Amino acid sequence: MALSYNAGVLSRRDAWVPLVNQPVVAPVVAAPRIAAPPPSQPPRSRGNDVVQFLSRTFYYTEKENALIRVARVGSLYGQCSVNWRTEDGSAQQGQKYHGGGGTLVFGPGESLRSFEVEIIDDDFFDSNLEFEVVLEDARNCVIEPASARSTIMIMDDDLFPANELEEELKKEDEAGLYKIGWTVLWSFMRFSYGHVREIRWKTNVVLLLSMLGNAYYLGTIFIRVYLVDTVLNPRDEESSSRLLIPGDRNGTAVALALAWILPNFVLLASDYFEMAVLEMGFNIRYYLRVNLFRKYLYYTQQSRSRVPIQDLKISMMDDIPELVSEGYLIVFELWAMLGKIACIAFFMLRKHPSSALPLFAYPVILAIYLRCTYHRRLDLMAKEGEGQSDTTGVVMELNTSRRLLSLYDGNSVAVRNFEEILHHQRSLTMDLKRFQFWNAQVIPWITLLAIGSYMASSPKVVLSGGTSLGSFLATVNVYKDLGDRFSTILKGFTALSKSISPLCGITLQLNYETEVPAKKEVFQRRESFTLDWLTQHAPSGASLDDIPIVFMDATIVHSPSMKRKAFSAEAPQGSIIQVAGHHDVGKMTLLQLISGHLSPSTGEVVISPHLEILYVAHEPLFIQNAGLFCNLHMISTVDEMGGVNIERGLRILRRLQLDKPWIKEMYESEAAALQEVVEASPTSDDGMFGCLAEEEKGEDEEADEDSDAWFDRLSTSERVRFQLARAFVANPHVLAINRPVQDLDDDMRQAVLSCMKEFTQNRGLEVDDGLDIQQRRPRTIIFTTADSVQIDMVDTIWRLSADSGVVVERPPKAFAMQAGASGLATPATSITPRHPCRSMPAVISPRQQSDVAMSARIMPATMISPRQQPTVVPPRMISPGEQPGLGSQRPQFFP
Repeated sequence: MALSYNAGVLSRRDAWVPLVNQPVVAPVVAAPRIAAPPPSQPPRSRGNDVVQFLSRTFYYTEKENALIRVARVGSLYGQCSVNWRTEDGSAQQGQKYHGGGGTLVFGPGESLRSFEVEIIDDDFFDSNLEFEVVLEDARNCVIEPASARSTIMIMDDDLFPANELEEELKKEDEAGLYKIGWTVLWSFMRFSYGHVREIRWKTNVVLLLSMLGNAYYLGTIFIRVYLVDTVLNPRDEESSSRLLIPGDRNGTAVALALAWILPNFVLLASDYFEMAVLEMGFNIRYYLRVNLFRKYLYYTQQSRSRVPIQDLKISMMDDIPELVSEGYLIVFELWAMLGKIACIAFFMLRKHPSSALPLFAYPVILAIYLRCTYHRRLDLMAKEGEGQSDTTGVVMELNTSRRLLSLYDGNSVAVRNFEEILHHQRSLTMDLKRFQFWNAQVIPWITLLAIGSYMASSPKVVLSGGTSLGSFLATVNVYKDLGDRFSTILKGFTALSKSISPLCGITLQLNYETEVPAKKEVFQRRESFTLDWLTQHAPSGASLDDIPIVFMDATIVHSPSMKRKAFSAEAPQGSIIQVAGHHDVGKMTLLQLISGHLSPSTGEVVISPHLEILYVAHEPLFIQNAGLFCNLHMISTVDEMGGVNIERGLRILRRLQLDKPWIKEMYESEAAALQEVVEASPTSDDGMFGCLAEEEKGEDEEADEDSDAWFDRLSTSERVRFQLARAFVANPHVLAINRPVQDLDDDMRQAVLSCMKEFTQNRGLEVDDGLDIQQRRPRTIIFTTADSVQIDMVDTIWRLSADSGVVVERPPKAFAMQAGASGLATPATSITPRHPCRSMPAVISPRQQSDVAMSARIMPATMISPRQQPTVVPPRMISPGEQPGLGSQRPQFFP
């Protein structure tokens, strides 16, 4: 019978007593004290209680504080305590949360405490950020190593680039964003200025430094006029009195030369300081790339379908650099040009006001031209971007499709299709280039006409005494400079308008829906279920280990076995459950429900949040650019080597008969290389899998072996077993494995089943974490097989069919013994017909199973070699009404 609960009932938890006052930095809230009656006599293992976080990940929004719960498992005798502290991740202390630390004290019989960390709410967009909380310094208890850290995921509720664009962003229409493109661009500039680290003060300094160049430019204009009209004009008798050095034209010319040269040393120093210290492109590119990368990892399936991998690659490598360069950094060039135009305007209005007409003509012409060509430019850029995306997509898909094309002789057709795509992209690119060519001719021709008109008026202007020769010549040069400046401004505004296209695409990608809100909702339901369950069973001494996995009237519309008949059952921790059925009845769907990759159409699947669940697909998966060692231990940087048990990985590979010489040699060589990097630079971070593909280092020596990836040398069976080895190394609480023994021969099947058996019995495979079995959390395996496969070691069978739905059965015999076999499975060569199994209304308590296994002194599966023929003593199965031996102080929770 499935356990029912009410997620909205909080009254029993509201009565928890506040924490004892402790010196902390971050606030500590009234903590729950779910208590059980303390033992009448001190247990022998006093001080061996285990303390851990209630969940490996907690989910909270910006508008709520993080309530972090810590659980205690064991005898609950006496008092124990642990210290906690926060640690920065992508969320920085003081910017997204108020960090701190403190002490949690568990009194006698108390199994749950909590503390609170304040989250800072702001109005700027961030993808989901996280920080960590750490347990340490345990007193009268031990800390579960795998659960000593917990991640606090902060769900950002702001939009990129501004919340004011919410209505348009909800439409998810890129063409609609083009219509308000300048508004989106202005919002992006404000966002970068106000939120990206170091951009505000660097922007201010660069704008100020650019004025030095403008001041020098204005000075050079007056130097040229002064040189022609005064220093080089001896016919003017009054010019001698205007010399910097009276009566000395040569000395004055030298002084002018120094005034022309010396300021350039200051400008050079300013430019170098701007390049070395004030560089801003990296900061903005880094921010956008990291947030888009993080966002993509958490996309929902629908969001991921909208952003093909080639579009993500183009956004990362092309669009973001273009946006930063032409959508923000171009502003500094425009600012400098506007300053120079202001200097020119000052000179022209001072020397010859009538010549200043182009100052007013240029802006009007630019505004009209940009307005008329705006939509045409974005349309051409969008089409050219789509052509580029198509080309990139074909190239990226070639890596996965080349073998299939070769097998079906499709190479020629693929080449012809690629040629057509390239020709189409070429036509789109040429349309854009023609548009840009004519766009670049506007200002030069206006400048040419302005200079010609002014030169035509030179006799009237100069000979009539309206202006001096020096001023006239300077004005002609100023006209040319003015044209160049406005041409630069046109290019700048063109670049700004071009940046709108990638900006709109990136804006949509950064605002697409992620799965984090759904995960938060699931986490809250699971946490509420767990707290209610513990509160309900606290008087009888229940702990986290006794909380079952519960299906409550779960259905799913596309599953043949669960679309008409709801499934309700409880799976105790520490059990082995076989999900059996014919093809296409929903076995994998059931595993995905357990692992959280899929939500039921109706009903619910609730699991304690402290359980780490790993879904192992049947198809072997590998990280392409990583070596064997990093694929097994799933580490991405050298810094993660600190938590890797190298010898344990070797033992697990050996247990699964993945101990060929080349596998062992590659594993050990990669481990040694990483160890050398760690010892040489403990804080080294070579990036994701940057230093881990060791086979690349021997490319010159073993080019023939490195022509394919290392995993191409594995057989189909070895790939399946390697994936299982990786799952055992990860050591989750629950393993949901899809067809782990399919297509394996007898020896391989026995090796896999032996590892699965020991994984549940010893609460981990080949684990040497310093804890005894009772201090570890139970391990559960739920795996799928064909309907006819009989495996004797399982505790429960969930048999799926389209007619009967999901039927819970008890195996016909507990642990069958077979001569010359390990007793784990019926050999594939002699699969016995399925015996009629009676429906099992009850399941066995995980504590009972563990106690029976311990009392029966079963030989661990690590001691069984596929070539040996041991005599295995089967454990005694306990009936539902029978009380266990070692766990007699615990009640039977599943009648």
